[in-house]
Amino acid sequence: MLCIAKEQVFTVIPGEDCHSLKEARTFPDWPEWEKAIQIELEQLWWMGTWKLVDKPVGAVPIANKWVFTKKRNKEGILTKYKARLVTKGCAQCLGHDYLETHSPVM
Repeated sequence: MLCIAKEQVFTVIPGEDCHSLKEARTFPDWPEWEKAIQIELEQLWWMGTWKLVDKPVGAVPIANKWVFTKKRNKEGILTKYKARLVTKGCAQCLGHDYLETHSPVM
């Protein structure tokens, strides 16, 4: 699979990535995955889309998971460890988890 971003070409090799945080912690390259996680959390905090809080009594948190990908250049050389925190948005309730939606239309 090829992904093009800002004049760079990245190759993603299927089956090479971790499938969970627990699995990532068992790999010898865990320090690289841990750095990628910190970068993702800093970016989410900077964008104002995430902050760590105590769970309110009676609240049911929305499930989330980490997605890990190794990015390679067009020669196949590893260039970046990428971690993304994703949630199950379909589990959100209108009026409780969000108040309005937006769908960009041309």
